[in-house]
Amino acid sequence: MDNVRAAQNPRVKPHETEPQNSQQKFLASSNDFVHIEKNLASLGFFTPSTKKIKGSKKKTILFSKEVDGKKVELRAVILPSAEYGLPITADQDKFLALQKIIADIRYQKGMVNNPIGFTSAELLRILGLKVNAGKNYSDILEWAKRMTLTGISSEGVVYLAGKQVWASDTFHVFERFVSFGKEMPDGTIADKNYIWLSEWQLENINSNHLLPIDLETYKQLKNHISKALVPLLQIWLYATRAGGCFEKRYHDLCQILNIRQYPNLSRIKEKLAPSLEELKSYGYLANWKIEKTSSGANYKIALYHGEKFHRDQRRRLAQCGPGLEKKAPVETLQDNDHLISSEVHSSLLEEMVKRGVGEATAGDLLRNCTPGQPILDQLEWGDSLIRQAPRGKFYNPAGLYIHLVRENLILPESFESSQKRRLREALQQAREDEESHRLRLELAYSDYKKELIDRHIQRNFSKEHMRSWAQSKRLELLEQDKRLKDRWNEQTLQVLAENKVRSDIAKRLSIMTFPEFCKREQRKQQRAITDGGAVQSPTLLENSL
Repeated sequence: MDNVRAAQNPRVKPHETEPQNSQQKFLASSNDFVHIEKNLASLGFFTPSTKKIKGSKKKTILFSKEVDGKKVELRAVILPSAEYGLPITADQDKFLALQKIIADIRYQKGMVNNPIGFTSAELLRILGLKVNAGKNYSDILEWAKRMTLTGISSEGVVYLAGKQVWASDTFHVFERFVSFGKEMPDGTIADKNYIWLSEWQLENINSNHLLPIDLETYKQLKNHISKALVPLLQIWLYATRAGGCFEKRYHDLCQILNIRQYPNLSRIKEKLAPSLEELKSYGYLANWKIEKTSSGANYKIALYHGEKFHRDQRRRLAQCGPGLEKKAPVETLQDNDHLISSEVHSSLLEEMVKRGVGEATAGDLLRNCTPGQPILDQLEWGDSLIRQAPRGKFYNPAGLYIHLVRENLILPESFESSQKRRLREALQQAREDEESHRLRLELAYSDYKKELIDRHIQRNFSKEHMRSWAQSKRLELLEQDKRLKDRWNEQTLQVLAENKVRSDIAKRLSIMTFPEFCKREQRKQQRAITDGGAVQSPTLLENSL
């Protein structure tokens, strides 16, 4: 419909065509991750709600950080427009879809400049929404106006990656919006929708001050609180990845999400449990708990890292190298402990150069890489794409490698890099070693019980007594089930009877459980290592048994 109206109006700007390069189209569509600017992800800019929030004068979020050893309180205030209200979950959906379009533009042109053009149908297709529903088009127009009119007042909270400073100022996300069919600044008629990103958004996007969001998984979520938490979890879980658990005061969480705070645990769970369980079902979380703080005066939420977090992190195992200064300072929500040795940096630089990437370009890519970015894996994926492609498809292989690293594209699950192969083989070997160790312990435990029972029988019962006892057990078995005589021969019945006798004897003895036996064997090995002696076989019993 947009194109038809454009054709009817001679003042409409020519429609921008899609990239003709098949390589570009494949790479753009294969990346299910979008990258959202970090400040918006951490500020709670989007409020979880299924309904429009009008009448709210502002939304205030408090933060604290250490400056020169002192704890300083900072704040961000979201200032809604009177007409359109606060940005909500549906606005976050569209904003993430827009990031997909922005990523394609950045791939084609190397960086993002204003204005950014897109059709409403393009945005709807990314979100999987109907392109023939008039209301969906109206919603997009309202979203763009809300994003343009909503302000952010920052008191040292918004970080400007290009200038490397914390800003105290008032901003907008979109500086301007012109919808399809309206007049552009140069007097022409817009052939599609156009937005002008604010200067700080452009600066941070082009400086890679971004967080990855799995858009395909995100779109499957149903609860609005779940969706609001996804960008926040990227920050919180990464910062606490070593401990495996992130804790947030319930009061602070309510402030960020702009939801009602309840005093009773039952009401808190009633409000949060559906969303936390949904995040758990998709692997974002392994588990969650709501419990009292150490003072007992308030509640806190404990979030445990899920398999999806670990799976996504494993895709970024190759480190980007420093000695290179990252553009975000230590106080940002980005964790900076990923910096590695200059030796690894030199190795990655060499890998890029030998694939045809210029040394200066390679150095720039390394300076702007994302924490934990799997650069070597991405280069190897590029090798695989070129190897499998028809001759001449990738006329500029170096450009492919640059794109893979610059956009930090997520590798398909099916691709096995050399790093992933080494990890898989090491994990497989570890599992085999663990299973072998457990089997040895189980055999040793069986020998331990047998020897203990044998020793007790030898000391306390004659052979004649044992034969008589076994015969008694045989008769008991036949009395319980007369069909046993027809099913089993005499030899099998005799073995069963003797085992019953040994089972009765075992009940009278003080026999370690299997976990107790394992702990004993572990202590024996530790003592042997400490004493510098040989580790005894688990089958040998200590004299005390």
